[in-house]
Amino acid sequence: MFGVEPRLQAIIEILLLLMLAAGIGWILGRLALSGQLRSLRSAVADKEAELEACRSGEEPEQKTERMPEPIEREIPEPAAFVHADPLLPAFSHDDTPEPIAVPPATTSNIPDTAYTEPAAPVDSKALAGNSEAAVLNRIASRASEVNFDRIGRATASEADDLKDIVGIGPFLERKLHSLGIYTFRQVANFTKEDITKVNELIEFFPGRIDRDNWVDQAKGFYDKKYGDKP
Repeated sequence: MFGVEPRLQAIIEILLLLMLAAGIGWILGRLALSGQLRSLRSAVADKEAELEACRSGEEPEQKTERMPEPIEREIPEPAAFVHADPLLPAFSHDDTPEPIAVPPATTSNIPDTAYTEPAAPVDSKALAGNSEAAVLNRIASRASEVNFDRIGRATASEADDLKDIVGIGPFLERKLHSLGIYTFRQVANFTKEDITKVNELIEFFPGRIDRDNWVDQAKGFYDKKYGDKP
């Protein structure tokens, strides 16, 4: 470079780099120092303001954060399950005994007359949702769509253990009970039409009753239990 010896040229380049680094360091130091000075001035100003407030007898203003108000949510009451069999009690999640209805004062002077409260209509909200009570209520409301003249009728006192059939669990058994299906004989009498309808009503996987072969299983259990064909 300009006819200078390589060693001298290297020394000059090193000196230039050192000067450049020193200049950058000095600039960064000044910036950091100025930032610290501004912070110190701000802190001193705040302290002077607090001191002045104390001298004048006023309390310094303190910032307080406002806590958010709690959100109140309405907790829905569990819906009562209306069973297909009117002789059975309603299913619900509440184990508290139901209160005994007391007749009003206007009927107390009527001899030999039992007071009964009118039945409350089924709320449409009780049929909506995915809770167990809502599902069973929804299924029970469509029990009239089952052809009981073809499959036969039964009550809860005649119920077989439908869980013996492979594919039927406790919840599915309660679904069948809510339709009024309690016995192996009723399941064994299912036709293709009944299978399709019951599969739809109990909100089961399409075709699952056929795949699990409920009808033949029910016939076998009926024959084993009663020694006869349904």
